[in-house]
Amino acid sequence: MTLRTLDRAAVVIVDMQNGFCHPDGSFGRAGADVSGCGAAAPACEELVKIGHDAGIPVVWTRAIHEDDLSDWRMLTEVPMYKGLIGIGSCVEGTWDAEFFAPLAPADGDLVVSKSRFSPFVETDIADRLRALGVENLLVGGVGTSACVESTVRDASQRDFRTYVVSEATGDISPAAHEHSLHVMGSLFGWTVSIEDVRAAAA
Repeated sequence: MTLRTLDRAAVVIVDMQNGFCHPDGSFGRAGADVSGCGAAAPACEELVKIGHDAGIPVVWTRAIHEDDLSDWRMLTEVPMYKGLIGIGSCVEGTWDAEFFAPLAPADGDLVVSKSRFSPFVETDIADRLRALGVENLLVGGVGTSACVESTVRDASQRDFRTYVVSEATGDISPAAHEHSLHVMGSLFGWTVSIEDVRAAAA
């Protein structure tokens, strides 16, 4: 399905936080190359501006964890996250949890805090989107193969059409990023370009 209009749409920006996008953030300090995540910021910024200019809802999700990651046992057990133990990742009130500059919610934007990859787990985001009349989601953020894909999978199974804006997504693994875009664009929605969004907003 081609993105032709922003009618009944909302922009969803997933976890564009210092912890994932800044080299001094928790993932960078744990040894990950976060350059691919930070590179998504300019397109995310444009996507947010398009949303504001079009008068459609803009939603920001943010990962928030306990200092010892005890709020999600998986993070303390899966080897990939071992480097985060003792560092603290996206702890409430820390610079690590703040949005990656220059990205920041505007007055009236919806901010959803979550402790899982998907904001549709243990939050009221689906009900809030439906109350706003939203049926279509324009999704950007990080990481493509984890939080973005989890968001898109869960949104599609709740009857939201999902359009993943490819330039507005990023991952610590380029291969995982490309594979995930293919999966999302073929099984759970559509992948579109920022130019497609510009055209739909015109």
